[in-house]
Amino acid sequence: MDNKLNKIFNIDAEDVVITPSSYNKSEIIDVNTLNDVDEKIQSDYDKTRDNLHQLLKQGQDALNHALEVAKMSEHPRAFEVVGGLMKQLSDINHQLLDLHTKKSKLDHKETKDTPAATNITNNTMFVGNTTDLSKMIEQMRKDK
Repeated sequence: MDNKLNKIFNIDAEDVVITPSSYNKSEIIDVNTLNDVDEKIQSDYDKTRDNLHQLLKQGQDALNHALEVAKMSEHPRAFEVVGGLMKQLSDINHQLLDLHTKKSKLDHKETKDTPAATNITNNTMFVGNTTDLSKMIEQMRKDK
């Protein structure tokens, strides 16, 4: 089958070099690259936020214009378009809030990954069965 493909694509078998794919290689993450990742996340967050704000502004302008057209024409389709624009602007607002939520989760993930000091307090006064407890109480009575 390889020979048929070689003939179809007009290549020699010697020209084909098979290299191991990148997913088979193990990656070592440098600590310095983590700062780059944080910077990329912040940059992407800023760009996305700016884009959403720009879409909101343009959408509001389009909504105002479509609303004027709908009022003048009093056509049902024009009001349907206005309703659709309102829905899209509402969705963009939700996306903006989701963006803030996701960013805050990413920011707080670092603090959650570091294990906090855990204090374990065991207020155990007696460990044993009732027979042992009875013997202990009897011994305490005799000692008095």
